[in-house]
Amino acid sequence: MNVIEDIHRRLPNTHLVMHGSSSVPQDLQDIINQYGGEMPQTWGVPVEEIQRGIQHGVRKINIDTDNRMAITGAIRKVLMEKPGEFDPRAYLKPAKEAMRKVVKQRFIEFGAAGKAYSIRALHTSAMAKRYMTGELTPRIGAKVAAE
Repeated sequence: MNVIEDIHRRLPNTHLVMHGSSSVPQDLQDIINQYGGEMPQTWGVPVEEIQRGIQHGVRKINIDTDNRMAITGAIRKVLMEKPGEFDPRAYLKPAKEAMRKVVKQRFIEFGAAGKAYSIRALHTSAMAKRYMTGELTPRIGAKVAAE
């Protein structure tokens, strides 16, 4: 996190990505294993650390593992409780709901809930122009550059 903070201090307008930043919740591990999974004990990035990153320029957080865990746990539960079930609709609906819960919780934790209205769509040509004119070129502040 110190590196992220340092980058943000030097390049405050640069948006960063946290790859592999799933929190790997224990409750989702437990559900997977309770219903026949063999997921070994593992840990992810604490939500508090991700929130710290957001305060220092992180604008994209990859949380796919949490989503896959939610889906897998829900599917395993349905198939274990109803071994004769073969209709994908019977297990995909709770799987989607489990993932929706994770995503909603992360939106709240990451401060993104209720902000979709503020996102303005840009055409690809408009973004290309911004890159070509240098508008999106990272700039090091004069104070930091003097160090």
